[in-house]
Amino acid sequence: MTKKVSALIILILVMACLVSCNTGAVREPVQSSVLKPETYYTSFKISACFGRFIETPYGSYFASGNRYIYYSHKGNTKYVKLCNKPDCSHNSEDCNAFLKGSVIGYYDNKIYYRRFKHIYCMDMDGCNHKIVKALYEEHCSNHGYFHNGYYYYIKTNFAEYNGVKGKDDPTLYRTKVDDKSESEVLLTNDLILQTDMFTMIGDNIYISVRNSDPDKISSLYSYSTVTESLSKLTDDWSGLGSYLRDENKGYCYVKNKGFYEYDFGTNEMSLVKPIELENGGISGAFYLDDYILLVHNNSVPFDYENQVMCIYDRDYNLLNTIVFDKANGKIPGGFLSDVDGYIIFSSNFRDKPDYYIDKSEIGTDNLQFHKIED
Repeated sequence: MTKKVSALIILILVMACLVSCNTGAVREPVQSSVLKPETYYTSFKISACFGRFIETPYGSYFASGNRYIYYSHKGNTKYVKLCNKPDCSHNSEDCNAFLKGSVIGYYDNKIYYRRFKHIYCMDMDGCNHKIVKALYEEHCSNHGYFHNGYYYYIKTNFAEYNGVKGKDDPTLYRTKVDDKSESEVLLTNDLILQTDMFTMIGDNIYISVRNSDPDKISSLYSYSTVTESLSKLTDDWSGLGSYLRDENKGYCYVKNKGFYEYDFGTNEMSLVKPIELENGGISGAFYLDDYILLVHNNSVPFDYENQVMCIYDRDYNLLNTIVFDKANGKIPGGFLSDVDGYIIFSSNFRDKPDYYIDKSEIGTDNLQFHKIED
């Protein structure tokens, strides 16, 4: 109860600070009855821009490709750069919203972000940026995510969007974000050198590893931070078009084959919904609590203006098909994440979110993209 009251007080302060230069951000405070458990806000959440869109008790935050962090009260309402400096132009490195590009996380009334090999924190209104710690001494990059008060990472020579390459340290680390303690080694194994990506659910880390078999896409491993045990789950995982929902089942989409489910108890992988799309193309699936979004593009070369989104319920029934034609050709844009009753999109991942779908329109003829007004 104390945390919820504290959250409401800080939310009011955030609104008061933002009004000085971003009047569009002012909204009524959320009611304590709609606050979710703290683990909901601090847990890693899969979205199209991994680790860059987060929900908090105070609203939604997005670290865009233009190196700024944006704030929205409800996720589908106006996004503003998170800065309350008087007379700030909001287009220079002196702006409080300038992060130099980073994954972000929320924990205990603070926003955390990584800049090169350092962890930083700031207040919820964008003030008081501080260095928390250096992750290590050597000069190298890293790839990782914030989750439940920790930053999990792999050291790299360089990082790629939605994947990691150039690794020469076969170690997975984590570090507390709110103290000066050193990083701890979670796992040292050569499979880390072949890791495409990793995700966290509760106390488990799921690691997707490139497969040498050309007929398969990737292998899936599970590592428990409690028992410190590593297990191979399957050699038939789909890598980026996948999502692990709970401790009992894994869900993934394999391009031009369909939706699969993996039973952790029986170690069986089953094709539950065959799907063969015209011209193959590039596809990715995003599993929400209530829907599955299958985003397909069959343009050669790839064109972000030609994204077809199929919306399924969790029983794999097709509800709607809609074209996201808001992106600008070669500039990356599309699905970002979902917040409560809305699915959020950006026509340009280098800028702020600017469209949303109202979930109440799914399954009807009224489904459309709504503009997030400036």
